[in-house]
Amino acid sequence: MAAMEEGSGRETAPGTATLGGRVSFSAHGRPWMIVMKPTPRGKAIDRALVRWTGFSLISYEFAKAAGRPYHRDHLLLTSIGWRSGNLVTSCLPFYRHGEDLVVCGTKGGGPSDPFWVKNLEAEPRCWIRVNRRQTPATARVSAGSERTRVFESVARQHPDLERYQAQTTQLGRDVPLVLLTVHPI
Repeated sequence: MAAMEEGSGRETAPGTATLGGRVSFSAHGRPWMIVMKPTPRGKAIDRALVRWTGFSLISYEFAKAAGRPYHRDHLLLTSIGWRSGNLVTSCLPFYRHGEDLVVCGTKGGGPSDPFWVKNLEAEPRCWIRVNRRQTPATARVSAGSERTRVFESVARQHPDLERYQAQTTQLGRDVPLVLLTVHPI
């Protein structure tokens, strides 16, 4: 059952906390464990780390704050901004589903989809960097029976996906599961 966020009139999913009017989803009550904050500067440092080593410090810290194992497979997704037309790069964990890679738009179980989902819906051509190699790819958001198959496959690899789906369902959205088809160079 969703609870009302104090003073805002907005509903929050169970297990979420509010900090200064903002809903906090991923620190699991341990914000002191997050040293590299997901600020613009922190994200830039994290992207550089992933670009050269494949290791995401921000994801590592959030996994440890949650008491979960760190998922090592990360990619850099470069999409075209749906409004600005600028290239935007995000560091994301990915999961394998057949020949495709899957990225999950969980946004920590929050009420809205991540910006990169809207970018890929507007322009599915993108670039991904995996294991220090950049390749072009095409993205599509899974739907219907395909989404059910992808969800089952990814849920076996992503221990929190079912919890995030339960949270987002209470907030009126499904977690977008974006399939990335890699095009060899």
